[in-house]
Amino acid sequence: MTTTSSAHAIVFGASGLAGWGVVDQLLQNYPKAGTFSKVTAVVNRPISLADSFWPTPESPSLDLVTGINLAEGAIESFTTLLGEKIKDISTVTHVYYFVYKQDNDAEEEIKVNCGMLERVLGAVESLCPNFRFLAWPSGSLGYGIYKPGGGPFKPPYKESMGRLPPPDTNFYYVFEDLLTERSKGKNWTWCEVRPDAIVGFSPNGSTYSLPAHWATYLSLYRVIEGEGASVPYPGTEEGYDTKFNDASSEMIAKLAIWASLHPEKSGGQLFNIADRAEPSTMRERWPALAAFFGLVGVGPLPPDAVTLKPGEYALKHQDVLKAKCKKPNEVFGAAFLDGYGYHFSADRQLSLDKIRAVGFLEEIDPLQSWFKAFERFRSAGMVPG
Repeated sequence: MTTTSSAHAIVFGASGLAGWGVVDQLLQNYPKAGTFSKVTAVVNRPISLADSFWPTPESPSLDLVTGINLAEGAIESFTTLLGEKIKDISTVTHVYYFVYKQDNDAEEEIKVNCGMLERVLGAVESLCPNFRFLAWPSGSLGYGIYKPGGGPFKPPYKESMGRLPPPDTNFYYVFEDLLTERSKGKNWTWCEVRPDAIVGFSPNGSTYSLPAHWATYLSLYRVIEGEGASVPYPGTEEGYDTKFNDASSEMIAKLAIWASLHPEKSGGQLFNIADRAEPSTMRERWPALAAFFGLVGVGPLPPDAVTLKPGEYALKHQDVLKAKCKKPNEVFGAAFLDGYGYHFSADRQLSLDKIRAVGFLEEIDPLQSWFKAFERFRSAGMVPG
């Protein structure tokens, strides 16, 4: 295990759904006090420390750097920008790259995301002589879960299954090749962590956050329909019973940090991650999520039923939502969230055998991860109290 009190972690995409969790765990001194002496959180959109909801320990120290757009500029100018804006950048040892820019055009998405990573790598290699490790997250799209029937692989998905056959591709594969080539013969290495659905909190909200989506919908539903009302699962019977294992941003962060401290076990590797190895279904999960908000979660309505999807419901009652929320929370712009329960009709659970074999054994009760995220959104005033 590589550990030193002078370790300096920099987190790109620190206010995002998964990146927020990395900063949170670092500031909670995971895996133990003294592992890191400094954390630098880098974001693009403006945010204050007060609104970040991160803990404030005496150690490690935290610097929040805003206004860093990874998608603009040549590598040289970006390097100059980081050198000017980030204190003590020369002492950075560990990079957590939790940045993603979505684009509906697959080729453009690859181009944009690879451009951002190349800017960061160029700057870090130039400015950080002590740089040792880069951790980054991918997702279960790498196994083709978006394809009819769940794609060519059969769950539980294992890292050894490799890549989707051509012509299917995504930026995950390009990242892997880029990082493998760039790290050859260098003093640094990298690791990829792969969750399915991410359960977590983000202070700016997130169009990719299922907890933000459900918290907003279910809390609003209780306001409109009343405590004890029955709320059907927005999806199909098939989707209600498909197996999956969700991953909290806390668990994703823990694996990323653990991997970065064990390069001898994780270097150049892909690891699946989830809160626990045992899969769940929404039939198991939905009643408990609804009960948290004082509702009775029931199964999906018949296919011919006329009903509003959660995003449509929120738009219909947006005046109530705005009146009840202390802080704007616009999470309903992404159509895929409304389609979540309708799209997935095949099992998609991940195998955790590989991370268990190398010694990462932590598990978390998935329901507690959901409840913790709900509480954070409620405390932040982003959903009706």
